Amino acid sequence: MSLILHVAAEKWRTHLATVVANSEAQVVPVIKGNGYGFGIKVLAQEAKNLNLPVVAVATIAEAEEVQSVFPGEILLLSPSAHSDSERVIHTISPHSSVFSAKMPKKFVLELLSPIHRHGFSVSDLGNALDKYSESGKCEGIAIHLPIDQKTSASEWIDKNLQSITERGIDPTEFNNSVWISHISEKDLNKLTKNWPQIIWKVRIGTDLWLGDRAALKVKAQVLDLHAIQRPTRVGYRQYLIGRGWLLVVSGGTSNGIGLEVATPKRDFLSQVKTLTKSFLNLFGWNPSPFTWNGKNLEFAEAPHMHLSLLTFKGKDAPKVGSEIDVDVRFTTTAFDQVVFD
Repeated sequence: MSLILHVAAEKWRTHLATVVANSEAQVVPVIKGNGYGFGIKVLAQEAKNLNLPVVAVATIAEAEEVQSVFPGEILLLSPSAHSDSERVIHTISPHSSVFSAKMPKKFVLELLSPIHRHGFSVSDLGNALDKYSESGKCEGIAIHLPIDQKTSASEWIDKNLQSITERGIDPTEFNNSVWISHISEKDLNKLTKNWPQIIWKVRIGTDLWLGDRAALKVKAQVLDLHAIQRPTRVGYRQYLIGRGWLLVVSGGTSNGIGLEVATPKRDFLSQVKTLTKSFLNLFGWNPSPFTWNGKNLEFAEAPHMHLSLLTFKGKDAPKVGSEIDVDVRFTTTAFDQVVFD
């Protein structure tokens, strides 16, 4: 009973190598959370195979797991965590109180970006450099950009770097390095031309590990199959389903199936979509991420912990033991198996 991620190994690794080779900057793979579905140690090994000098993680636990596989340096993205490892580069923000007792040996200073999550303003950067450079080495300035950028990222960065240098801060003070997330190739090209003295280090997660979706296939196993000859109540909640087939397949809430990502519904179009979905649900429309022969299957009821009940109308129902396709969000899915084909 497994939800399986099939990886076309050669195709996937060709994509990884191409991203690294074609980048105008030094690629810093992000390895965090569930390891983008692959698992943290799997991605750490791939980063090692690519001969990359540094990777990025979010937590101390992730850093420790990566260190057991990856021999290089590790950028710790959390500004509220401290590691004793000499291989860890810490991220510092104005509220990194953890460093009041123990100063980091290697660090980057987070610059407050349009995300407004955490970071120093340009006016506070100089004082932070003076404070933390007394006992450690600044490895660069870190910038975390929004994914949905409303203005030019290169113009925003260019303006802030100019403000930094105008305040008398020489790029050598931050190791001539800028660590950046969510930058487009177009914006990166502009920045490398405008600031040739800067070493650009691009943190990449989704576009690296999940950039070639054709190399990744998610499959669920058909565990049981029932022909429904007349309206019948099924499942824990005894919902009534019509004639057709009831499929019992692997993959449930423990895998992340059927869980929705919370997003603010502030614009008119989003509100219309939400109302339309609720209206269709009222009349029995319950789409699932499972498909068979290109046809979407519907939930008979909410997914169980390890499996789901689906309905199918037609003559060519999948056989017990066969695999059907699943369209999932990789960062929120826990696969039972990852198979490199």
